[in-house]
Amino acid sequence: MKCELARDLLSAVTDGETTSEETTAVAQHVEHCSACSSYSERLDVLDRQIRIRPAEPVPDLVSAVTARARPARLGRGGWLRPALAWIALVMFAQSIPALILGNTAGTDEHIARHLGAFGVALAIGFAFSAWKPHRAFGLLPFTAALVGTTLVSLGADILGSGRNPLSESVHLTELIGLTLLWMISGSPGWRGWRGRSDHGRRLPRFDPLQ
Repeated sequence: MKCELARDLLSAVTDGETTSEETTAVAQHVEHCSACSSYSERLDVLDRQIRIRPAEPVPDLVSAVTARARPARLGRGGWLRPALAWIALVMFAQSIPALILGNTAGTDEHIARHLGAFGVALAIGFAFSAWKPHRAFGLLPFTAALVGTTLVSLGADILGSGRNPLSESVHLTELIGLTLLWMISGSPGWRGWRGRSDHGRRLPRFDPLQ
């Protein structure tokens, strides 16, 4: 066996890519060739240095990740969840007559049942978020869109149709429920939209290529 082929096989042996016959043949060559024996020893040292080396330091990202995650919280004394549960109960009681009887604020029976269905579904969502606060964030976009469009239509009714604002005060429960849901979700967007922590310091960014 020539030394050039033996050295190629030695590299392959290090990577575990040779057959048993090739391993035996290169071992016999190294045993009788001082140059290839020295090459094999240097290759072993280099392999150990590459495979066994100190771990590169990684920045501590725990505080940065938790600050951005803004997990669900109970609020002072845990009052947010009971308050949201109470709002869910009130909304459920308000919506059941429309859903079952088809009568609310003088609207058509078909429309009333649809409104009652939306109200009951939203009440169930509030109740579920009060029970499982870590799931509140998932309900937040839909609830915000629903309550927001409801308030827009409410304003149009008051301005265009001359409806009494007091008669529409029933929608305050939806607005209060949305606020509580937002607070339980960790108040996303509050102080976080600028990428800053609660102490006003910009959070570090981790670059995996550095």
